[in-house]
Amino acid sequence: MFAKKFFSSGIAFFSILTLFSLPGFAPAQGILPAEEQEFTDAKVAIEAAQRAKAEKYAPEPLKQARDLLIVAGKARNSQDSVKFTQASRLARAYAGLAKAMADLKTEEEKLAATYEELQKAKEEIERLKKSQ
Repeated sequence: MFAKKFFSSGIAFFSILTLFSLPGFAPAQGILPAEEQEFTDAKVAIEAAQRAKAEKYAPEPLKQARDLLIVAGKARNSQDSVKFTQASRLARAYAGLAKAMADLKTEEEKLAATYEELQKAKEEIERLKKSQ
């Protein structure tokens, strides 16, 4: 009798252990502090992109970052830590892309303005040479 109970409970224990070790069957653990930090980092990255004028120069990646932050927020509410972390990381990556694109466009504009000033200075030099 004892052996039968022990064997049955052993099978039950092994079955439960196997079930929880499979992906997608683990009990909800909640959102960990490190995962919350990913979310915070994504928000900070979006703010940095906005300061870099990403709305003007890189609206699509900025929109994608914002949308992913919303997805992450919903995943947080449902305690889906995997989706929460993935969406947070992607939001941060898209925000980084938006900022880089905005920074590049800003530098291109500065370069174009500097080139224009250089051309005007050259024209002024030529004009002054001719008037001598």
